Amino acid sequence: MEWRVETHLHTRASDGEPTPAEAVRVAKARGLAAVAVTDHDTLAGIPQAVGEAQGLGVIVVPGVEVRTVHGDVLVLCPSTPDGDPPRRPQIPELAEWASANACILVAAHPYHPVRSSIGGKALRENAKYWAAVEGWNARGPPPFNWPALRASVELGLPATSGSDAHVVHEIGVAPIVLESEPRSPEDVVEAVSTGMFKATHGIPGARALLAALSWGVRRRINSMLSRGP
Repeated sequence: MEWRVETHLHTRASDGEPTPAEAVRVAKARGLAAVAVTDHDTLAGIPQAVGEAQGLGVIVVPGVEVRTVHGDVLVLCPSTPDGDPPRRPQIPELAEWASANACILVAAHPYHPVRSSIGGKALRENAKYWAAVEGWNARGPPPFNWPALRASVELGLPATSGSDAHVVHEIGVAPIVLESEPRSPEDVVEAVSTGMFKATHGIPGARALLAALSWGVRRRINSMLSRGP
């Protein structure tokens, strides 16, 4: 039996296409045991996701992807924190907020050159704050992930995997696989922080790539239209 968990997912609450409820339904249809909703700098999508998950048998892990002064950090929590995280924090400031909410920090896509990524010096100088490193991010070419996988070994930290889904076709592309059945968000957070999982190295297929490209174009057009002349 495999207990697959999506650790990196965006919804309409930030820059993803699916609503939080739709993301949960897709996770269920794809046989995921749990899904972390990690919208950019907001927890606004969590209540809808949790509400949709009731009765479906899918665990929603409250999360957020925070843009720090050094780059993006995934925060995974056992329950929904009180209030959004600090804006553009230093990593120690974010770590303090996370600790107050029993959350853990995962360095997101740390060596992707075209993303807001924490790599090199910043990754290592803040090593004491990481529960894990996102070793495999399915939204980048495999060579972009190899330095992150090496860094996780050098730092002695678990290496997670995640789809970084922005469209439904990407959900569950690169989940982690837990060693025991999760029964709550706390179980997922503990498994990540203790390394009791296996990472996967999935990549999105052509349909997912086209859907992501289409969504990116439509989102930019909508953003320009909303700003007006």
